[in-house]
Amino acid sequence: MASKKRRIGADGGHDDDGGGHGDRPWVYFMVDCFMLITEFFVLSFKFKTEEVILPHKLPPGGSVPARTQIVDNTQTLSVYVMRDGTTPQYKLGQNQPVSLEQFSSTLAGMATGDREFTVRISYERMIPFGDVMMVFNECSKVNIKKVGLVPSRPDPTEE
Repeated sequence: MASKKRRIGADGGHDDDGGGHGDRPWVYFMVDCFMLITEFFVLSFKFKTEEVILPHKLPPGGSVPARTQIVDNTQTLSVYVMRDGTTPQYKLGQNQPVSLEQFSSTLAGMATGDREFTVRISYERMIPFGDVMMVFNECSKVNIKKVGLVPSRPDPTEE
């Protein structure tokens, strides 16, 4: 009889290393990967402990209306930018349109008090934006920080 060579672990039995995977060493690799991934998730898991709570800002005196009057020191100025030929004109409130130099001196005279100002700028349709930016520049010179643009609404009687 010819002797057959028997391969170790070919019949599914146990071999000498005691693991039972003598011809399948990739099983050790797969088990190691599974354990490392499981360990990563276990170690990186955290319970959410910090709840974001918005601060409660109640008026003075709780929910009862305050008895003190809040003094509003803010005044709103409306500036309308237009053109007379090639020179820009600036209309402050209901006043007559003036040049840039007159506008800046008027604005500097108004801003010397303890009042805060909000400037709202509107302008004609075909005005170069550099003329509008001059209002922003003059407001920054006299330390007026709240300056914004107001969308123009066409006058329905003009069309």
